[in-house]
Amino acid sequence: MFVTEQVDAMRAMGTDPGRKLVTPRVIATMLVMPLLTALTDFVGLIGGCLASVFTLRLDAVQFWTRAIDALEFGDLMQGLTKPIFFGFFLATVGCYKGLTVRGGTQGVGRATTQAVVISSVLILVSNLFLTRLMLWLADKVL
Repeated sequence: MFVTEQVDAMRAMGTDPGRKLVTPRVIATMLVMPLLTALTDFVGLIGGCLASVFTLRLDAVQFWTRAIDALEFGDLMQGLTKPIFFGFFLATVGCYKGLTVRGGTQGVGRATTQAVVISSVLILVSNLFLTRLMLWLADKVL
């Protein structure tokens, strides 16, 4: 939108691009990431069940019983809290790079690559600190 001057048109009409473009994307990403994580966790469990039934000849009921018994509160807390932060980082970096892109279509490609790299590094670094914080909180709460 920045390359085609749509953002400039929004500013000329007195509309704040941050409020109209960035905020909905950040909120939507922060809300959807935990749902997407839960869905992929469930699909992974289904795949694990199929693999254990067909390769290990383990009963499906036994697999689900063991999987549920192995689940702890700290796992759920980490698994559904960290994606909120990751979604914030993804959407914020993507919107920032999208609103500061220069150089036409080549600039869009460069900005996309930079957004992916910066988001990946932010997620890796924040994962370290969030994991330590979540493990500390899980010890204090439980």
